[in-house]
Amino acid sequence: MTAEEAGGELDVILVTGDAYVDHNTFGVALIGRWLEAHGFTVGVIAQPDWDDPDAYRVLGRPRLFFGVTAGQMDSMVNHYTASRRIRNDDAYSPGGEAGRRPDRACIAYANRVKQAYPGVPVVLGGVEASLRRFAHYDYWQDRLRRSILLDAKADLLVHGMGELAVVEIAERLRAGKGIAGCRDVAGTAWALGMKTPRPEMKVVEAPSFEQCVADPAAFNRLTMLMYRESNPHCAEALVQPHGDRAIWCNPPARSLSTAELDRLYELPYSNAPHPAYRAPVPAFESIRGSVTINRGCSGGCSFCALTLHQGKDVVSRSAGSVEREVVSLTQQKGFNGVISDLGGPTANMFHMRCMSASANAVCRRVSCLHPVRCKHYGTDHGPFVKLLRRVRTLPGVKRVFVNSGLRYDLAALAPGVVEEIATHHVSGSLTTAPEHVSAKALHHMRKPEITHFADFMERFQEASQKAGKKQFLVPYFQCAHPGTGPEEAIELARYMKDNGLRCRQVQLFMPTPGTLSTAMYYTGIDPYTKVPVAVARGHKERARQRALMFWWKQEEWPAVREALFAWNRPDLVGTAPGCLVPPGPSRGNWQRGARPNEPTVGAMGMQVEKASRQDLDEERWEGLAGTAC
Repeated sequence: MTAEEAGGELDVILVTGDAYVDHNTFGVALIGRWLEAHGFTVGVIAQPDWDDPDAYRVLGRPRLFFGVTAGQMDSMVNHYTASRRIRNDDAYSPGGEAGRRPDRACIAYANRVKQAYPGVPVVLGGVEASLRRFAHYDYWQDRLRRSILLDAKADLLVHGMGELAVVEIAERLRAGKGIAGCRDVAGTAWALGMKTPRPEMKVVEAPSFEQCVADPAAFNRLTMLMYRESNPHCAEALVQPHGDRAIWCNPPARSLSTAELDRLYELPYSNAPHPAYRAPVPAFESIRGSVTINRGCSGGCSFCALTLHQGKDVVSRSAGSVEREVVSLTQQKGFNGVISDLGGPTANMFHMRCMSASANAVCRRVSCLHPVRCKHYGTDHGPFVKLLRRVRTLPGVKRVFVNSGLRYDLAALAPGVVEEIATHHVSGSLTTAPEHVSAKALHHMRKPEITHFADFMERFQEASQKAGKKQFLVPYFQCAHPGTGPEEAIELARYMKDNGLRCRQVQLFMPTPGTLSTAMYYTGIDPYTKVPVAVARGHKERARQRALMFWWKQEEWPAVREALFAWNRPDLVGTAPGCLVPPGPSRGNWQRGARPNEPTVGAMGMQVEKASRQDLDEERWEGLAGTAC
């Protein structure tokens, strides 16, 4: 919406690093439509020139505030692979064009907004801001950075899913309270001087930025406190000093109710990118036939940001709301009758929740499922199965697939669920994420033991054969995660060989801000057990682990031999049944081609390498900042 269309000034202007897609899977569309539904006028500036203040003046001066986000992904994850190579494309830009947003986009956008309109409040939001609100490890600079609030010079930061906090901020500003009157809103953080009066509420003092830089144990404690204070039912405010300033972080906002989530997802989206774009937006093309049924995840995987950003409590839409969206989808021009995905971060957690309100009110667990499933956690698959059966019988629907995250250990608990999915809801292959096979590695990842995956795989294969369908299970595995050394990497490769698994895609662990895995990577210590963990540092060691996952590819054999000789396991090179690769030369240059003499310089001056198409095809990044469970 333009200011002229709104009849004058807009109330709120949102600035995003993504192309604008008016669809309920895109965060800016959700926030914009939600504000609109509460009586505010909203404009969006998508992918502006980050060097030109005039690019932020195109919609005029907002009456209330600017909302700034990097987009659906952290901008550094969007730009660079786990090997720190520049990505060749951007799924959230028209035509997949790369380079349409800066590194650390929140900082660049917020600073330009301040230049364009001094005095207008700037509110940060989205996953980049949310997970960088405290001192955080930056993998691309290999150092700790201070809170993004200080570098962006923003007035307020919304962490987590921001619908409730953003509306509360807008309503208070409209009532004339000023940005200082919004500092007690749940789900927000702000920077204060050491002499600034603090709100009167219970607070937990976190280790200072300087302490975290000086002592790895302090950084681990900060990470644990972020998780400990992530339950909106019992969390307390967190304060972290940064020199003569401090970051005040209020407890998270409560989750939306099912009724609120229904309303949010049924707002009048156009379900299309902005008509000004001449090329398709790849991220939209990949989800245009999908329907989101829940948000949040109770799994608490160490490498995943869902617990901190979307929350541990799963919130699900009502079956009626999902059906109404499917019906509207069938009425759209060009719909082919196929629902490409009926899911969310974890599809089969639909309407799963803690069955004890009193237990949830005081719960500090990171995961409801690890190391053992909580006795209060409900695992009823009935609502999910009923939804699948109902949707696939709706007029105009030919097929319904489940292609998002599937928690296989939960599916195995319910009789008939694996069979239901295999018979009716697989499009030829079903992806799951066991991540590893080593008990030690899985413990550090907070993932279930590999026996659960083996049971699921057996049931899936039997159900597919019974249904007369040739279907495949596609497991995703991860290498170089903290706690995964040479021994664990070899164990994974041998498991894959023994079970005839040949991965086409693997995930090379990428440390992203805020997660437990990133704290382990940076400190080399498990934050909870205080036990040192193996950490694959440097491109050479990480590439060795990755090479072993392609033990079956002849072009990788030299790299696999090099890794096995370096790890003193020549017994695995040979023709015996237990060997991984046959004898032959090992690759002295363990990389897939030599490094260029002149590395490319990134948008913020960092030296990086250009990613090849093969690199990109063999790495993956799903969802917020990690693999969905």
